[in-house]
Amino acid sequence: MSFSSDLVLDDADGTDITFRLIGTEANGSKRINVATDLRSPYLLRIAHSVSGKGAQAIDRHLVQFSNTQMSANGNPVVLTTNFTLAVPRDAAITNQMVYDQVANLLDLLSDGALTTALSDTDAVASLLRGEV
Repeated sequence: MSFSSDLVLDDADGTDITFRLIGTEANGSKRINVATDLRSPYLLRIAHSVSGKGAQAIDRHLVQFSNTQMSANGNPVVLTTNFTLAVPRDAAITNQMVYDQVANLLDLLSDGALTTALSDTDAVASLLRGEV
């Protein structure tokens, strides 16, 4: 999966959800679920940053979902889910280590339903390259 203008992701029940690109920044992008609008948006944000210098530098990659709904009293409430990779640039950390930790997280969150190896690491590799 590459991060094109439209990303189609599965909902919990397997329904396809399309997130369309609505903006880019120097360090990332923002997308909206096409089934929502700006009054009650369901957004996907991808952002990248670096902290530290030289061998101590750490690349951070954020994937954030935020879903805004109106409460019974008319106030907006926001559900937010964040996933952050904090990857030291030191050669001791390999891409395979990152892929393994992502697989471990997916297995945990899917209650052990991840019974085979990740069939594709392209999305994680895209994050690590700083794609938006």
